[in-house]
Amino acid sequence: MPNDNIVKPTDRIHPQQLEALKRNAEIAAALGTPGEGIDEVRAHAEAVRAVWNRGGPEMDTNEARTIPGPFRDVPVQFYRPKAEGNLPVFVYLHGGGFRIGGPLSNDRQMREIAASWGGAIISADYVHVPEHTFPDPIDEVVAVLEWLAENAGDWALDADRIAIGGASAGASVSLGAAITLRNKGRPGLLKAISSLYGVLDYNLETGSMKEFGGGDFMFTREYVQMVYDGYVPNADDRTDSRVFAVNADPAGLPPIFVAAAELDPIRDDSLTFAATLKEAKHFFALEVYPGVMHAFFGYSPVIDEAKRLVNDVANFLGRTLGAGSQNDQRRA
Repeated sequence: MPNDNIVKPTDRIHPQQLEALKRNAEIAAALGTPGEGIDEVRAHAEAVRAVWNRGGPEMDTNEARTIPGPFRDVPVQFYRPKAEGNLPVFVYLHGGGFRIGGPLSNDRQMREIAASWGGAIISADYVHVPEHTFPDPIDEVVAVLEWLAENAGDWALDADRIAIGGASAGASVSLGAAITLRNKGRPGLLKAISSLYGVLDYNLETGSMKEFGGGDFMFTREYVQMVYDGYVPNADDRTDSRVFAVNADPAGLPPIFVAAAELDPIRDDSLTFAATLKEAKHFFALEVYPGVMHAFFGYSPVIDEAKRLVNDVANFLGRTLGAGSQNDQRRA
């Protein structure tokens, strides 16, 4: 006879997370079934995100722009709250399994962070699988950052106060770009990094993968391996620290904020990375958000832990970059 008192992993999912998943499924169904082509899948995913991104703070500037890159002019969305002078800037990279997503995927969350923090945000695209694999996305983002360091003033931004970060695959590319700049002798270009439930380790046998990788928590072990192998088809590259940051020596990197979702198959990537940073005595902050799953950040309208993550990122950027122009801070 089954013991009804046993707590199952699914019992730990917060009701707000469950409601968000239900609502997301309803939105996706209402938009119709996407076609089989990758362009159609991407368009459908962005249409779903557009519904979630309704409402939220208004920005003084909120517009699509481009930045020169090695493969194309890179699409970005530029957010700037109302403020005087050159602002610090956070370059954000969306998630999406290295295959989908764009500058507007987390449009509402970017506006929420900018409003809370007081700095500017550039939500940047990066080239995707299957058209591009490692290291192309990293090379593109490095080019964006180097352009920004030289041209920040043209956008009323402060070239001495640039941070980068991303969610899931975007966190991997963010850290890869930071490591590349460090290796190129430009460690001071970035002042902070944020990793939100990042793809940080090619390890499919972690405790979190064994506990949550069976299909009840958004994706399976097999799906994760497909995503990783699609991005890094050459097995010899899978120990490269630019791909999976747990392999990195953090020396020369700026302070790092590491966020993890408790009920995420790749949660232990973040915990292992944080342990690496701690052992190296590198400045970092780790936060694990209870009761939520991978990609919960995008549900800030309805999940309190996502709202907390928005505020935590804003606070981290404020501590590492300041907020507002340097002149405003001196006057204060």
